[in-house]
Amino acid sequence: MLDLVGNAISGLQEAVNAIPAGHSLLFSITIIIVIAAVFAFISKVLKQELIPAYIIAGIIIGPLVLGLINNIGLINSLAEMGIAFLLFTAGLEISASKIKEQTGPSVFASIFEMVCIAVVTFLIAIALKFQSTEAIFLAIILAFSSTVLVVKLLSDKKELSTVHGRIAIGILLVQDIAAIIVLALMNQSFGIMNIILALLQTGLLILIAIFLNKTVLKPIFKFASSSYELLFLAALAFVFIFAALAYVLGLSIVIGAFVAGLAISNLPYKFEIENKIKPLRDFFTIIFFVSLGMWLTAFNFKAIIIPFLIFLAVIIFLKPLLIAIAVRLSRYKPRTSLGVGFSLGQISEFSLVVAVMAMGANLISNNTFNLVILLAIATMAITPYLGRANTFFFKAYHKFFNIFKKVPEKKELEPYKPERKTILLFGCHRMGTIFLKGLEKYKKKILVVDFNPDVVKAMIKQKISCIYGDAVSSDLLDILPVDQSKVVISTIPKIDENIYMIKYVKGKNKNVFVAVNAEKIHDAIKLYENGADYVIVPAVISGEDTLKRIIEMTKSDFKKFKTRHLKYLKELHNYLY
Repeated sequence: MLDLVGNAISGLQEAVNAIPAGHSLLFSITIIIVIAAVFAFISKVLKQELIPAYIIAGIIIGPLVLGLINNIGLINSLAEMGIAFLLFTAGLEISASKIKEQTGPSVFASIFEMVCIAVVTFLIAIALKFQSTEAIFLAIILAFSSTVLVVKLLSDKKELSTVHGRIAIGILLVQDIAAIIVLALMNQSFGIMNIILALLQTGLLILIAIFLNKTVLKPIFKFASSSYELLFLAALAFVFIFAALAYVLGLSIVIGAFVAGLAISNLPYKFEIENKIKPLRDFFTIIFFVSLGMWLTAFNFKAIIIPFLIFLAVIIFLKPLLIAIAVRLSRYKPRTSLGVGFSLGQISEFSLVVAVMAMGANLISNNTFNLVILLAIATMAITPYLGRANTFFFKAYHKFFNIFKKVPEKKELEPYKPERKTILLFGCHRMGTIFLKGLEKYKKKILVVDFNPDVVKAMIKQKISCIYGDAVSSDLLDILPVDQSKVVISTIPKIDENIYMIKYVKGKNKNVFVAVNAEKIHDAIKLYENGADYVIVPAVISGEDTLKRIIEMTKSDFKKFKTRHLKYLKELHNYLY
C-alpha cells in the first residue's frame, strides 16, 4: 500500500516537473487554491478556524510532503502582495488621528515587549546550547508579531477600530519599523548611521503621503467616486505607487501599502474602496498562509522538540502577558490590555524573512530555520483560538492584574457607542431628503447610507450619522445595525439592489419593516413578491396626489398651495446643501 502511494506521488511530481515554465504559475496557483479550498471545507465542517487549514494545505503540497510546487519564489512574491493589500485595508480602517491617540502606549508596549522577549529568548537559546549567532537571530525573530495575521483576525471580527485593535496595530507598526531596520542592516552593516537612514526613509514616505493627502488626493478620489470601476482603479493605482515608492526608498512594499491606506483613510470613500479591494486581499492572503506551510522542509524533529516547546510557551504565554502588562501600565483597563496581548501571541512574517536571509548567509542551521518555521506555523494556527478564549484569560489573569490596581484607568477609552439606530435610510438624495426632513425628530435614531460623497459630506456637517458605501456590498451591510433596526427605507431606484437588500435585511431581522422604491409598476409587484412590506412608486403616488388636488382644489387654493410648496422645496434643497 505504501509503495502504491509512493509511486503515485512520484508520478505526480514527474508530471508537475514536465509542465512548461510558461504555465507553471497557473498550475501552481490552481493547486494552491484547490487544496486550500478542500482543507477549508473540512475545517468548516469541523467548525474550526480557516487559517490553520491553509497552513496545513501548504505543508501537504510543499517539499516536506508532496513537493508539487516548484516556483516557490514566485508564490512568495504573490504572498507579499497579499500582505500589502491586507495592510492597505488596515491603513484605511486606522486613520492617522486614531493611531496618534495610542502612539505612546504602542511605542512603550512594543519596546518593552521586544527587549524582554529578546533577552529571555537569547538566554534560553544559550542554555539550550545554540551558537551565539543563532541565539541572537532567535532573539530577534521571536520579538516580532504578525501584522498579517492580526490585521486579518481583527478585520474579520470588525475590531480594527476598537481601542484594543488600534493599540495592537500601533504596536505592530513599531515592530514592523524595527523589523525593516533589521532587514536593512542585514544587507549592510549594523551601525547608527544605517538605523538613522532607515528611519529617514520611512519618514520621507510618510511625508509624501501627507503632501498628497493635502493637495491632490481629495479631488482625484472625488471625481473617481462617480464610478465604481474608476474608484477601484484609482485605489489600486495608489497602492502600487506607494509600494513602488517604498521599494525605491529601500523599504518593504507592505509598509508602502500601509502608508497608502493611511493617506486616504480620512476620505469618505474608504468603505467602498475597502469593499472593492477585499477580494484581491483575500486571494493573496490565502496564498500567503499556504506558502507559509510550503516553507517547511525535512529536518530532525527530535533535535528541536525541546526548544520548540519552550519557545512556543514563550511566544503564546509570556509575550502576550508582557504586552498586556505594558498596556495596563499605560492606564488601560485589564480586559483591553489582555485583548491586545493575546492578539499578538505569534511570530511575524518579517521574522520569516529574517530567518530566510540568515539561512542564506549560513548564519543559522537548517534545523534552526525549520524550528522558526514550525514556531510560525504553530503560533499563527493557535492565535485565532487564543482570541476565542479572551474571556477565559481575563478570568485567569484577573487576580494577577490586581497588582496594578493602583494604576489609574483612562476614561472614555472604549469605542464610542452611538445611540441605538432603529431607522436605516439607503439613499438620501431627492426623495431621501424628504424622508430625512420628515423624520427630523428621530435624527439620533437614523443611520443614512449613501454612495454620493457630496451628500455624505453634507450630512456630516448636519451631524447626521452616515456611511459612504454601496447598498449591495455585503461587507457594508455586515457593519450596519440591521438586527436592532425597526424600519429600513430605500430610495434606490434599482430593483436588483433593492431585492438584494430586502433579502439580506429580512434574513438578519425578520421583524423589520422594509419600504423600498420602484420606478415601474411591474418592478413594484416583483419587490412585493420578494418580501418588501411597502413599495414606493413615485409616478403612481404623484399621479394620485396630483389628480386629487386637481379635483378637490380651486384656483385660489392652488395659489396658496404654490406658495407653501415653493417654500417647502427651498427648505428641502437647503436641508443638506
